[in-house]
Amino acid sequence: MTDARRFVGWDLTDPFARAPRPVDEATVDGDGRVRFSQRVWPTARAGHALDPEALAEAFAVRPGDVVVVDGPQALATPRAKVRDAEARLRAPGRTPDMLPLPGAPFAGFVRGSVLLFAALRAHARLPMLDLDTPSLSDARLFEAFPGATWRALAVEKLGAKSTPEGRARRQSLLESSGLRFEDAGTCTHDQLDAALCAWLGWLMLTRPEHVTAVGLPLTLDTDGTLREGRILDLSSRR
Repeated sequence: MTDARRFVGWDLTDPFARAPRPVDEATVDGDGRVRFSQRVWPTARAGHALDPEALAEAFAVRPGDVVVVDGPQALATPRAKVRDAEARLRAPGRTPDMLPLPGAPFAGFVRGSVLLFAALRAHARLPMLDLDTPSLSDARLFEAFPGATWRALAVEKLGAKSTPEGRARRQSLLESSGLRFEDAGTCTHDQLDAALCAWLGWLMLTRPEHVTAVGLPLTLDTDGTLREGRILDLSSRR
């Protein structure tokens, strides 16, 4: 193995759904080998709350792991309706300046993701870009938007991810970019999005010039609220 570190990707779901789906996890080692597993959200508390310590325990990682998450890390700038990075990358789920209440499309997903990032920074002590370190190589908790990265990775338009052809093409793109799907069988589109997240973390080690971070820097309000934050994507220098 070329490096002992692991690169972990999570394709988040809505923890406030009536029956929350497990979160697909992809783990990539230093040699690009992919393993899949799942995480389970802790039970939501009254008032659409998630206990930070329970979140950190449910999504615990090893020391040195680099974690890349398909989900928003922070809220928008006050009075903004969308984060700068989401607008630039044309993300369909837009994060407002206040935690949304579950019910509207993407609202529970956004709320759960923002709460998860805050819990992992506070309780798992995972450093985040801009707020804890100015260096991509020193941060360990990142956000990705697979929809934008798939577009950048593909030369031609990809088929729908709901089709076998679309999933096979996405897996082939990751394999040609260095990942090795050992005993994975047919991957679901959620697994492939998780693998893409982990691959971005792996790429920062193997070919850091190919990775960039899009958007406004992450900041912290006096009340502890995380705002904006940059999203990992492929560099135009590829």
